[in-house]
Amino acid sequence: MQVKIQDEVILDQKYPQQVILPHHTFDDVKLGADVVVVGSGAGGATIATTLAEAGLRVILLEEGKYYRTQDYQADFSGMTSQIMRNAGATVILGRSPIAYLEGKVVGGSTVLNGGMCWRTPEEILNQWGTLGLNEYTGNHLDEHFKFVEEMISARYQDVDTAGRNNDVFLQGVKKKNWQWQHNIRNQKHCVGSNDCVTGCPSGAKRSTTTTWIPAFLKAGGILMTDLKVNQIMHANGRAVGIQGEIQDPMGKRKIEIHSLAVFICAGAIQSPLLLQRSKIKNPHLGQHFTVHPNIKAAALFDDPIDSMKGVHQAWQCTEFKKDGILLAPGGIPLSVIAQCLPQLGQELASEMSLVRYIATGGLLVDDSVEGFVKARAFGINEVRYDLSDADQDRFIFAFQKMAELYFEAGAKCVYTPFHHIPILRHVDQIKLLDKYKPKVEDTEYFTAHLMGTCRMSALAENGVVDQNGAVWGMTGLYVADASVLPTTIGVNPQVTIMTMARKIALSYLNRVWSK
Repeated sequence: MQVKIQDEVILDQKYPQQVILPHHTFDDVKLGADVVVVGSGAGGATIATTLAEAGLRVILLEEGKYYRTQDYQADFSGMTSQIMRNAGATVILGRSPIAYLEGKVVGGSTVLNGGMCWRTPEEILNQWGTLGLNEYTGNHLDEHFKFVEEMISARYQDVDTAGRNNDVFLQGVKKKNWQWQHNIRNQKHCVGSNDCVTGCPSGAKRSTTTTWIPAFLKAGGILMTDLKVNQIMHANGRAVGIQGEIQDPMGKRKIEIHSLAVFICAGAIQSPLLLQRSKIKNPHLGQHFTVHPNIKAAALFDDPIDSMKGVHQAWQCTEFKKDGILLAPGGIPLSVIAQCLPQLGQELASEMSLVRYIATGGLLVDDSVEGFVKARAFGINEVRYDLSDADQDRFIFAFQKMAELYFEAGAKCVYTPFHHIPILRHVDQIKLLDKYKPKVEDTEYFTAHLMGTCRMSALAENGVVDQNGAVWGMTGLYVADASVLPTTIGVNPQVTIMTMARKIALSYLNRVWSK
């Protein structure tokens, strides 16, 4: 494997030598490897590390830039433009737009998430078993779960780091006598600066940039950044590499990498789009898109909350989990708090003067419908999800419960995501949401849990990849990210993604390289 590198860059100690940035190469580039992995998030970093540690020559590709811990800042607007796709201004179309975040940075969305770490619920694994996915049931994943949890330091938050935003939520939950649980997060001694969404400035959050990727580089892997993959090369039913562009500020340059296998790990939106642009034919490709939608809530208190002091989310209310509903606190940046408020202009400025006293949280509902992702002409992509009326009924019920717990905790008013009833000023006004039921079209939604567009299946006619992550009908092409999840899972997906990716990687080694 040959890369033309400028002599003076070899002495540059800012990044590990195996990290190849645009200015490290000249002209167009052609490379060869055993395996090329597209995407450095939860799936891609796990795949790349597992294969590199087994002795394979692996090149890991990332469209975004490489940021070190000291490069992250609490400047929300500035960082979103650097580490998120389209500066964070990404929206799913549908009956009501659904805003979502997608990482475009080394580490992918593990850099942006709140760090929650949950194993795939047993009832979900049992459901997968009924679909014929026997390798993902019972104790088949236990070893992988344990390995992943140790790798990313999944543990409870240190005492006294929760902060008031979490405390008032829990106070309301306890007064209602509802069930709740401590969150397990991938962190080591998180100080509670609540900068999760813009990249952890202390290195406490154990994203792939501080776990899998250092191990990958130590094993001899090559990481190339600022590299957009445009197409998967394939011939006679076999994937043979990728073609793309090096995003050099001095001018884009072509890159071509030939490999024995290609692993696509670009997430539930970018992975199906890449396969579609590469003329991979499958009726399920881009379908079965689930988003685990949520809405936000905010509440004004007499005492300071200071929501940016403390951990992003310390616990969750599980009282209504059987109904597919999860309530949780969630610290958000100042500019996002402003979006929770209905006022404009000077009225908004006056209300924002009370921001120290505002608590924020979110409500998540399990999907009952599916959307789709489709690559259209002229590079325009369609991402669509139409929330159902049945799910909207659950959102209304969930928000009523969230308002109850905030008022129980002493809130003076509760801000809603419903346009026609933006503020509840008394607990008795919660009933207004029954009398004047908010429509889907009048509600503001958000999501960070995108899944299912290259779903795994036991039979070729039911999905895109088999239980080994191999694309049906194509040799040497694999997918290992949130897109392969067979169903929505009802919890934060990063541990599930890493666990499935590790299982897929080990299966590949055993089937292809153990002979």
